[in-house]
Amino acid sequence: MSTTADEACRDLIESGYSMLDLDASGAAILSEVLRQGRSFFSRSLEAKSRYSAEDPNFGYLPMGKEYSISPERPDLNERFALWSDRVGTIPNSAEIMPLTGALLSWRDVLIPFLEKLFHGLARHFGSDATPTFKAASYLQLNNYMASSDRDLLQDRHEDGHLLTVIYTTGPGLEIFPGQDSPVPVETPPGKVLVMPASVLADLTGGAINALDHQVRNHRLSERMALMYFVNPELFGPLHPWVGDSSVDLREKAKTNPAVFGLPEVPVL
Repeated sequence: MSTTADEACRDLIESGYSMLDLDASGAAILSEVLRQGRSFFSRSLEAKSRYSAEDPNFGYLPMGKEYSISPERPDLNERFALWSDRVGTIPNSAEIMPLTGALLSWRDVLIPFLEKLFHGLARHFGSDATPTFKAASYLQLNNYMASSDRDLLQDRHEDGHLLTVIYTTGPGLEIFPGQDSPVPVETPPGKVLVMPASVLADLTGGAINALDHQVRNHRLSERMALMYFVNPELFGPLHPWVGDSSVDLREKAKTNPAVFGLPEVPVL
């Protein structure tokens, strides 16, 4: 990562989000994830469904199951999710090792940077309690459908985690950094966006707010988004850095996915 963790800390505190510059190695790994993703999503629905688990947290999920605000307005994308390093939670995962291997390589790019980022944020807010996250966080690759007449592919929402690291292959992402009007934001090659969510807002006593965002429908022939959704691990208490230190934020972190029609954060 070319951007330092200290620079990202400052951006999150001052601007409410941060755009990170990748080094050449990270950019190459990201490119490989996208290449494997295009190959995977080009398969038939029947073929992709071989990698769907009974628990919709894991593996392939077709469009119509996940939503931002209401189940009557599902997100207009299919997705593939890999929690932690648990490839075995995905049925028939041995058949798609190029995809899962690329995703895990991307995870390995992000984890050391995020560990430094959380350490820096905790220090800034006067705490030495840095949240651990590897076992409760997951990678998700979305493939958006261009045929809908809806203006938004995803309605306005925040992600409900600690934060999200996101890369998108085309325009559409719009953020709300402290205002009611959406601001379009793109991630050029070699850059990724860090968006704080409500668990980080609770940790910081609202000093860093959850970043609302939505995805506008530009009716592109191809659009993918790669997210690393960062959750706190649920093995021990998670107390705010600012405010009432007796509060335990784990229950909120565990149940937030229900807002999007998904099961609780699993303990892996």
